[in-house]
Amino acid sequence: MKKPEEDKKAKFWENAKYISIGALAVAILAGSGVLYWQIQKQNNPSKDETVASSELKSQVDDLNKKIDGLNKALKEAQTVVTTESTVKTTTEGGSVAGASTSNSEVSGVVNLNTASLSELDTLSGIGATYAQRIIDYREANGGFKSIDEIKNVKGIGDKTFEKIRDQITV
Repeated sequence: MKKPEEDKKAKFWENAKYISIGALAVAILAGSGVLYWQIQKQNNPSKDETVASSELKSQVDDLNKKIDGLNKALKEAQTVVTTESTVKTTTEGGSVAGASTSNSEVSGVVNLNTASLSELDTLSGIGATYAQRIIDYREANGGFKSIDEIKNVKGIGDKTFEKIRDQITV
């Protein structure tokens, strides 16, 4: 027969064993619960996280629209620069497909510092002789500083200047 003290010890250890197993089971279940909660949180973000994500997506969309607009403006600017470059190149005494490309035809005015003899000849009251005098004056004086200076060319006075004032530039 067992002694009552040994019985108490055996019961104590048996109870301790069940308590330990129970505590271990609770710890495992708690750990599983926490793990499940974290997985659910990752797969289903909270309302605040969804709102923040939505706002971020909206900001990204706005930035992409601005980038698209800037790219479009850049392409337009490149087109303008290319066009202006082409116009400038062709207006400096050249022709395109047999057509004259004078400053007066491109911009409506003749540049006294760059115009050819034939371009100057298109001005009201300016013939080939005066056109040559304008070119000679331009070369001798390093170009015109203002349109009024054309009156320094022999034979061009106030009346002629008034006729061509709106047709010339420097």
